[in-house]
Amino acid sequence: MLYKTNLGTKKATKKQHGLDLLKVERQKELLSISILRVEEVYTKILEQGNPKEFMQKQGKKIFLQCIKKSCEDFLTKQYGCKVKVNTKTLKKSLYTKNILQATELLFQVPFYIILDENSRAFQLIYYPVYTSASENLIEALIDNLILEISNCVMYFSIIKFSSVYSFRKILYRSNFLSLRNFERFKNNFSWQLVTKIYLRHPTDLYNNKYNISILRTSGIYSKSIYANRSKEISNMRGFTLLPLMFLELADFVSSRVEETLYFISTSVRFILTSVFGQIIGLIWRGVLDGLK
Repeated sequence: MLYKTNLGTKKATKKQHGLDLLKVERQKELLSISILRVEEVYTKILEQGNPKEFMQKQGKKIFLQCIKKSCEDFLTKQYGCKVKVNTKTLKKSLYTKNILQATELLFQVPFYIILDENSRAFQLIYYPVYTSASENLIEALIDNLILEISNCVMYFSIIKFSSVYSFRKILYRSNFLSLRNFERFKNNFSWQLVTKIYLRHPTDLYNNKYNISILRTSGIYSKSIYANRSKEISNMRGFTLLPLMFLELADFVSSRVEETLYFISTSVRFILTSVFGQIIGLIWRGVLDGLK
């Protein structure tokens, strides 16, 4: 995957990524660090006696450590000295919380299908649209994992470190050196995350849809694929259920409106063909009788 980072990361989607802030070289560095960390973690798990069971038990903890190490490596490289990130502080980050909740789909399932392309975990989520994991699908899921880790690192860095101008000067593109432009980007990025968590995510669950980001040599693309999310829906509580209730209400109302419009159109058609048809017939008959 490293070859993708060397050939460019131009944004090819309307979705905002934390990477968009960074200079091209810094983008490549962050993506490379995330790729190497995921590769290292997966390799270590494969060396365990029972890698699948180990991943099932320790998956969330390992995923958090992978994010933490990626963040530390990236910040250390930029500052030129060792940087340690507090695990509790990182866990409190909204982006970190969000992707940790998706540990199974984002981090564990790609590992399972590397072990076995017909993994039961894969079948439960992606069957019947995908009967087995093709190389392209595996690559797409790994791409998405790498980009989510990179965005998580950037979100944490934006919130915790970007008040320091020297930090922005080292990492960010020239148009984001302006505090106004930077704050606009930060607000838009945060708003995008909030709407994703509370609006788009529940909607995607309801539609059995999984939005992923794919890294290509020409840029970063977004793609929607099928995924059975019934398990996640059953675990939803509180405010996150409101979008689903709204969708169900909208579906119900739209169906009733369609039925009402159909009834009205049928009634109008009956009136036009039956009543007015007879009236026109009588008038025409009267005209004929008059001509006689």
